[in-house]
Amino acid sequence: MNVQKESAACGRVVGLDLHPDLFSAAALVGREPVTATIAQQWDRRPTAQLEQWAAQLAPGDLVVLEASGNSFEACERLRRCGLQPVVLESQRAGQIRKTYCSNDRVCAVKLARIYLSGLAHPVWQPDAQTRERREVLHAYRKAVTTATRTRNRLQSFLSDHAVRLPPGVRLTEASGQQTVRTARPWSARQELLIGQMLEDLQLAAQRRRQLSALMAQDVAADPKLLQLIRLMGVRHIVAFAIAAVVGDIGRFANPKKLVAYLGLAPAVDQSGNGPRGQQGLVTFGRGDLRALLTQAAHNALNQRHSPLHTWGWKLCLRKSHKNVAVAAIARKLTVSIWYLLRGLFTPLAKLDETLQVKLSKLASAIGLKTIRHLGYKSKTAFIEEKTLWLLKTA
Repeated sequence: MNVQKESAACGRVVGLDLHPDLFSAAALVGREPVTATIAQQWDRRPTAQLEQWAAQLAPGDLVVLEASGNSFEACERLRRCGLQPVVLESQRAGQIRKTYCSNDRVCAVKLARIYLSGLAHPVWQPDAQTRERREVLHAYRKAVTTATRTRNRLQSFLSDHAVRLPPGVRLTEASGQQTVRTARPWSARQELLIGQMLEDLQLAAQRRRQLSALMAQDVAADPKLLQLIRLMGVRHIVAFAIAAVVGDIGRFANPKKLVAYLGLAPAVDQSGNGPRGQQGLVTFGRGDLRALLTQAAHNALNQRHSPLHTWGWKLCLRKSHKNVAVAAIARKLTVSIWYLLRGLFTPLAKLDETLQVKLSKLASAIGLKTIRHLGYKSKTAFIEEKTLWLLKTA
């Protein structure tokens, strides 16, 4: 019997179609998706009254939601009412619908039947700390995107007016901004546009530094996250992203599960007389962390003292494409992440020069003022404590 049906056997399955302002729900009785009958329905109730509605349900009822922006917050509210909600992946749940009739009442019934059918898998519900980390990571990536777009827009504007900045000009500093303003005579309108772009770039860079410092503090405060900087190409931003995206490593039974979750597993798409064997990477998975691990793989490929450097270039020469080696190194890093978070890595005997540099940059990202506010007398005292954390056996 289907595991989901067994869990629903003790009570009704309640499909909940939730929106920011309103929600609709339908309670189904039965174990089979086709023969299950609608026992009760609620339509267009205010979302603010979710707790009052949950109090009407029986203790054995199972509430099923579709993954959306506010689904995890709603699950927290339902858990406080003594219920055990389940969140279904939105991709498959959204594909199953009746095109001739689609409203909130129908969608609520559909969610309950999809759960009984087992066609849509439940997703892991992150805890409050992991959700906050994901919000910080999202804000940081937005700040990076904004800074990059603004810098490209400014450089394009300067190129349109035949202005080429000399190498090493920092547009976020006063000297670089002065270089742009005096590169040629600008009209009043052009000075206004340049001033706005420089201001947007400076604000984006400031947000990026603030979020980077926040992520560095989070990594420095958690011994398990700090261990991640042992991996080649991983510093505080990638380590924080791993914590935000992966969350509880216990939900992955083996490294292959984590590799597949990040979209670093080879895809297989074969039918009939088509070619057999593995194709390129899958087109799904957590692209945010995959992109960061790809950057880390590029870094590892450039480090001559790294074992991954020799292995990666041998693979590159055999496969005749650098991207293949980069993806393979990113996959190796993902496997190492699984073992490291599980506490299965060999303890360090001493810190090499690379780790010492990483700790120094971690302290610089946090800032001396914040370090002293955290209770450390100096940057050296901070680094010494984190060194002991890294040397401590699991």
